Amino acid sequence: MRILLELIAGYAQWIYLACALGAAWYLYVVYQARKERKAALFPLEREAAQQRVHAAASATILLVAILVSTYLLTTKLVYIVPEPSEMPILSSPTPVLLATPTPTPKPTATATPTPTPTPKPKPRHVTPTRRPRPTPKPVPKVHPPRCPDPRAVIRSPGVGAVLRGQTPIVGTAQHESFQFYKLEFGIGANPKQWSYFAGGQTPVVNGVLGTFNAGAVPNGTYTIRLVVVDITGNYPPPCQVTVTVQH
Repeated sequence: MRILLELIAGYAQWIYLACALGAAWYLYVVYQARKERKAALFPLEREAAQQRVHAAASATILLVAILVSTYLLTTKLVYIVPEPSEMPILSSPTPVLLATPTPTPKPTATATPTPTPTPKPKPRHVTPTRRPRPTPKPVPKVHPPRCPDPRAVIRSPGVGAVLRGQTPIVGTAQHESFQFYKLEFGIGANPKQWSYFAGGQTPVVNGVLGTFNAGAVPNGTYTIRLVVVDITGNYPPPCQVTVTVQH
């Protein structure tokens, strides 16, 4: 353990320099992404800029945590771990000589009477009991969602579907003044917040709109919605479908 701490202490200056440069670079990325988000005209561009801000901020926090951990390891913990020469030496136990047991004389064999065998009772015929068959688990019913506008329709997956892994979202996204469409998901049957996961700038009719990665979220109930935006920034009522993620 002490060898590892001394190795980290030997390269501590380089670790500080690398973390400081990395943190400065990610802070610059945060600054540029915030400027792009303010200057963006479309919601899709603002969401992409916001995602870059979150990623750069997370990387900055990680580098600061590495820098602080290196400082604590090289200035505090290295003086707590003792040197190998300071470890207490356990004394070897003194062997104890056991007395040699004195052999005892063997007993004289005496004749024993032969036991009379007793007849074994005949086994009774037992009728085996039938085990109850396990009740099969009910399969959830899946039905297509009720989409209020034919220009924004999700056909698959249906309401109540169980998702595992990469799941394609199939449907229709079109508009007479089409600009773009986006797919979002939220936690529960009535989400209060929505997160973007796919979208496009080309209309789609009865095709794949995007892919939902069910393996990237915990088990539970989620709602997926499709929003079709026109050139004025307005959109018809979105189509929503509630599903269950089960790994």
